[in-house]
Amino acid sequence: MTLSKTIRIMGCGNLWMGDDGVGIHTVEKLTAMKDKLEGGASLSDSCFLNLPAESLSCLSEVDIMDAGVSGLDMLCFLEGFDKIIIIDALKSDQNLGAILRIKGEDLLDGEGVGKMMSSHDVSVPTVLGIAREVQGLPEIVVYGVEIQKHPDEVNLTTEMSPEVAAAIDRLIPLVLEEIRKDLVA
Repeated sequence: MTLSKTIRIMGCGNLWMGDDGVGIHTVEKLTAMKDKLEGGASLSDSCFLNLPAESLSCLSEVDIMDAGVSGLDMLCFLEGFDKIIIIDALKSDQNLGAILRIKGEDLLDGEGVGKMMSSHDVSVPTVLGIAREVQGLPEIVVYGVEIQKHPDEVNLTTEMSPEVAAAIDRLIPLVLEEIRKDLVA
């Protein structure tokens, strides 16, 4: 089975702002999983979170990148892919560590939630709006993890809250299932 679309997973955020780094930490873990799979590691390895082989098999076909707080640079990261999965922190009315799935068109149409990705120079919704007008957009899916502090509050730390750190292991199966939707026999 192969993917019917070219897919990129982008982790956004700032590792020096605690919970805001959740997107980066998630793609780091996905990259480690992909590297171990490609290196022939046993699926019983603890890094695979006891996920079934069929969930992990599609990971080798996707591009995974740390987009940091890329701002307008994100425009070039969208090119050449049919689907982009963005993982980032958000601040809404959900519980700390809650995971929300937002379609790109909902985010662009103002249906997105809360204060998303505002630690970036230019917000993700703004970049997506520019991309839609200038270069067209691939399919966009955003997985946002509810953070404790407002992203504009500066609290330099590399430590995430336990709730947000725990969300990463709940988020990875959701991202893998998102990818599996595009598998073809």
